[in-house]
Amino acid sequence: MQLMQHQQRGSKEIQHLIKDKMMAIVQAPERSGKTLMTIDAIANLPFSRVLVITKKKAIDGWKDDLKLYNDNFQSIKRIEIEVINYESLHKVAIKPELIIIDEFHYSISSFPKTPAKAKLIRDNWLDVPKIYISATPAPESASQWFHPMWLSSHHPFSQFKNFYEWANKFVNIELKSYGHGTVKDYSNAKTDQIMQYIRPHLIQIKREETGIKFQPSIVPVYIDLDPRTIALIEKLKRDRVLGRTFIADTPVKLINGMYQLECGALLVDGIYHDMGNREHINFIKSNFGDTKDVAIMTRWVGERQIMEREFKNALILSSHSHAEGVELSHVEHLIISSLDYSTARYQQRNARQASVKRKTPIKVHVLMSKDQVSEAVYKIVALKHQDFKARMFMSKVNTPYKPFTYAR
Repeated sequence: MQLMQHQQRGSKEIQHLIKDKMMAIVQAPERSGKTLMTIDAIANLPFSRVLVITKKKAIDGWKDDLKLYNDNFQSIKRIEIEVINYESLHKVAIKPELIIIDEFHYSISSFPKTPAKAKLIRDNWLDVPKIYISATPAPESASQWFHPMWLSSHHPFSQFKNFYEWANKFVNIELKSYGHGTVKDYSNAKTDQIMQYIRPHLIQIKREETGIKFQPSIVPVYIDLDPRTIALIEKLKRDRVLGRTFIADTPVKLINGMYQLECGALLVDGIYHDMGNREHINFIKSNFGDTKDVAIMTRWVGERQIMEREFKNALILSSHSHAEGVELSHVEHLIISSLDYSTARYQQRNARQASVKRKTPIKVHVLMSKDQVSEAVYKIVALKHQDFKARMFMSKVNTPYKPFTYAR
């Protein structure tokens, strides 16, 4: 067993950057073996205590790869390695000499305010060398680069004390008006200028280097909604209320309610109610069937519960929690019945079937309906590469949004 060529190259570049600059940024596609590549790098660096920070559900994967490397490549028993999730940073037991921040876009890249977990890392381990890993760094805006870099005393923007000072140079700050007033928008970053500072620290692995033959192809699929479903959505848009129980008293609740109605399950007081419409289910059964070659991902728990009742053989998954860490290369048809609102997870989700073992082209089918929330979410997360927010669809609603008030 040996590392692939791109893993060997990446490992050597990590080692060089850590020795030369005390930080390395690894951008590599999902399922490209970047964990093993990083383990090989630390095995050949002189550190005896290494902290790995990752998502909770990725901890087992890290431990499996550490064992795989130790058993098949070279012993790393001399290194004390602690693998911990972002939510448990206050429980770190070792005094690390090197820190690996896996999926760094996940919890420490928001702006303009400093993320709490980023502050914790900086306060405790500012001078510790760091390896950053992500398939999708800064997926929405180059402004997402600042806080991850700010965690290192040797970062390329160290002359700036905080995000706001940095933004004065690297962001086209805009004023935007919303219902509650005017706010500063820091998302229009000067990407080209920022990347001039990032690139000397960056290791990029391209998908074609990984030996993966087939790349995901996205297929938008438009579903005609039943007249009853459309009527319910229009009523909610107009009245901000359905029956006596569902009250859309915020823009988020209105948009979520409209999306849930499309998908057939409405969340009321913490309980999902089956609305009876089966447009997505009927389409999937008619075009793909109910076989083990089919995997269906849904945004809403209630929709997933209906799918689990309706399908006996197809694999039913969450488009949120299963966007990463799931091996689907054996699945012929991946169908996204409803998207979640994250552009990073959109990119990660599309790579679930990618593998060197894959023998057929990959098509990811994304279901949506014309002029509905589903279409708006797709256009924002897939085409504009931004996270979807309720206000982005409010202009589509027939009447200006007014907070719901109870009748006296």
